[in-house]
Amino acid sequence: MSRILEVLIVAGMAAMSAMVFLNVVLRYAFSSGIPFSVEISRLIFVWLIFLGTILALKDGAHLCVDTLVRRLPRVPKFLCYWASHLLMLWCCWLLWEGSWIQTAINWSNAAPISGISVGVMYAAGLVAAAAMGVTLIGNLWRSFADFAGGRGSPADAADEEGERP
Repeated sequence: MSRILEVLIVAGMAAMSAMVFLNVVLRYAFSSGIPFSVEISRLIFVWLIFLGTILALKDGAHLCVDTLVRRLPRVPKFLCYWASHLLMLWCCWLLWEGSWIQTAINWSNAAPISGISVGVMYAAGLVAAAAMGVTLIGNLWRSFADFAGGRGSPADAADEEGERP
């Protein structure tokens, strides 16, 4: 899954960069341009952001302040991990709900130049919310199995390795 996301992100960045560069060259050199490049670049950019959040969550690369949690004993550390993941799941639900409403409202609206449904932009939130929710549930399952097996919590593993999980 990570590899697919990485390939999509690289392809999106390449396409967006090529369109913007070509449009700038055409505007300055030939006083013309690609009319739909701004809309398509914006759409790709939105999708890149949401795909990047999925990848960052999977890799544990989001900003985290865990100074206090690292000093807690095993059980409170485990409970804090679960509380934070449950709060993130709730946020994923809110993202899903809002994206669903916006996608449904805007699906029949076409972008003025490209004609692509405006709902496609909001669908990026649906994909991100679903993928991040699945990732969080997987993290919770693994942390419970590790804790029940006496292996500690993901925060314990981070202490031993000197980095976040």
